[in-house]
Amino acid sequence: AGTVEKRMNDLLFLEEQDGIINISRKPALIGCVSNFSNYLDLCRKVLRNMELGVPTVALSRNNTTQHIFRWAVILLNLMKQHNIDLGMFTFLSCDVVQQRRVMSKFQDSPFYFTGSRAIAAAIKEVAPNLMASTGGPNTMVATQLSEDIKKAVSVPAAIENSGQCTALRHLVAPASACSTAAVASIFKDTKFLSSPLEALEQNEFAAILEKSPPRLEDGYELLTPGQPFAYRINSDYPATIDEHWRKVYLDVTPVKDKDAFKNLKFVQKLSQWLIEHQPIALAVNGETYEEAYRITKELFETTSLVVYSIGSTEGSPALTAQARPQDAEVFGEFPGRHEIDKFTKFPVIVPSSTPAYNSTYTEKYLRTSSSVSLPSSLIYCKNLLNQTENPLACGYLVVLMNYLVEASVPREGIGARTSLYGLQAPPRGCHTYLRCDKDTSYDYFAIYLLPFFMTNARSCVSVSVHPDNTELLKKIDFLKDVPVVVEQEQQFQKSMDEENPWNVISIPSSFDYPLVGQFVSLLLPLGHIKCTKQNDNQFLNIFKESEKWLRVKSN
Repeated sequence: AGTVEKRMNDLLFLEEQDGIINISRKPALIGCVSNFSNYLDLCRKVLRNMELGVPTVALSRNNTTQHIFRWAVILLNLMKQHNIDLGMFTFLSCDVVQQRRVMSKFQDSPFYFTGSRAIAAAIKEVAPNLMASTGGPNTMVATQLSEDIKKAVSVPAAIENSGQCTALRHLVAPASACSTAAVASIFKDTKFLSSPLEALEQNEFAAILEKSPPRLEDGYELLTPGQPFAYRINSDYPATIDEHWRKVYLDVTPVKDKDAFKNLKFVQKLSQWLIEHQPIALAVNGETYEEAYRITKELFETTSLVVYSIGSTEGSPALTAQARPQDAEVFGEFPGRHEIDKFTKFPVIVPSSTPAYNSTYTEKYLRTSSSVSLPSSLIYCKNLLNQTENPLACGYLVVLMNYLVEASVPREGIGARTSLYGLQAPPRGCHTYLRCDKDTSYDYFAIYLLPFFMTNARSCVSVSVHPDNTELLKKIDFLKDVPVVVEQEQQFQKSMDEENPWNVISIPSSFDYPLVGQFVSLLLPLGHIKCTKQNDNQFLNIFKESEKWLRVKSN
């Protein structure tokens, strides 16, 4: 994945050389996470930014900070050897209060962070340019608890002691597999080791340290007294579920019997829970691949996760901790779509160019793009485009159109597993509302409407306009198949509280013209779906034609 992201950086730099974009060189703040430090933080965030001339500041942690400090010393020594300006990298050791003071002084700087949603929300209060990767309760559906499935549960549930972002947190299985004895059998082969060094020597990444103290939260039980395996058997899908990073916790939700997996109500109820809690990954394992395809296809089309994995309960199960971005198995940690702005400026996808998140198009490029003629296949967008007043907004719409035409088809992955990846329409039955206040400009409204208007996501969007914005209402009179409601703010908020839609977007009063890929990720789902079988044409035939993939409309 590192090689892929270096190539993405190369392309970004070439676009800057060609006058297409501006890469901001404001210092990038890096909030290091306790796990994955080498890859996620110190390589993806520090090195990729430095490659393109962006100074970086790595912040210390209250714990595990020695790792970051020692890495910083190694990097600075290498920078000296290669005559790189030492001002390009700083290690900042300070407490949280001091870190927030620094953030408040660097409002224009990007802040790259991986961690919990609660901490991300606290950071974004003082760092509006936060790019946060936040977790979620990764879930596995298994139609039987075979020996292969037990291992597929135990390894990702204990991986780095639940330290990875794709660690398993929630198992959905037949009621017969949801007893205390059944859960205990899942972890019966988990190893206990004396030290991290022993784990490295034995290549054990899901072992438990012998001195790990059990930590029990309210509502959970220990499988064995004195051992750090906590579980909870629910009567229904859990209303609240904390990730409990660095602890082995497993929630189990029983399904009445095997036949219940064939019931549409089962899928509908699970999809509603997945939309609300938004895990990173969903793994579905059936007794046959055909059974898993049927369950997954319905869940894929009614949810908006980034990672879907399909496997068999016998032989080749799918895990939640299973994604190879270098093989196009892209992943990302997205919060619920309706609250993205609370946690991050843009959702973060791996692989991607880190400096791209704080890059914008040049004025010259947008002005030049504004004069490009529409192809005949997009003539239905003429009214949307021609009513813009700002040539920068017009040019951005053209760039956005070209991007959607190129990106709105599923693509096949290149790895040992069979996979598809790409942009997607919102989940079936879910809706987005675009809210325009009395001062909302048509230009910015058109930018937010376009990804819906020119794709199969058109049926998923409605527009709400303040009655005093008569100029906007006149300009959008051409929207015949997009519902437009004229209402006061109080009426709009009341209807949103009653409906609780998938997403609500208040059109902003300003726009800095970010790269279109980052912008679209705020509005539409994206990610990958894969099968553990190689060259699986049945998988491709079923999922390539899914209506979930984003497709450009012909009229």
